[in-house]
Amino acid sequence: MLQTVEALVQDRQADTIIVVAASATVAEAVDVMAAREVGAVLVKDEDQLFAGIFSERDLLVRVVQAGRDPKKTPLSMVMTRDIRFVSPGTTIEAALSLMYVHRFRHLLVIEGPRVFGLISMRDLVYHLIRRGEGRFEAAVRDASAATAPIKNG
Repeated sequence: MLQTVEALVQDRQADTIIVVAASATVAEAVDVMAAREVGAVLVKDEDQLFAGIFSERDLLVRVVQAGRDPKKTPLSMVMTRDIRFVSPGTTIEAALSLMYVHRFRHLLVIEGPRVFGLISMRDLVYHLIRRGEGRFEAAVRDASAATAPIKNG
């Protein structure tokens, strides 16, 4: 049976959606990301609407590589504005495929005005492995046996 991203979001119910104001500095967002051990945060504008996402990749490319000062740069200048999203009924496999094809690592899960959560490629892969009914573990065992070091002796 194909699993949906809704199942993944429900597994992570304890997590709240991590949101940072667009007016916050990059340094403030990085502090939140480090404290919560996440690779991205959602960004809301002054009207409390989702304005974008700020990820580790944005930090690397748009701040560090560009030579910007994280303590003075507002998120609104460096966030990704094009938020990709899926509905809760999207399968895990479809979400992963979408991420792979478009080369992004985070997806917002929404339906109408309700926000279910922000999921990462890592979340999806972990979910597949944990709920993969043993097929991933078998693949790892097979791969480990095939790549075992040759002992001299």
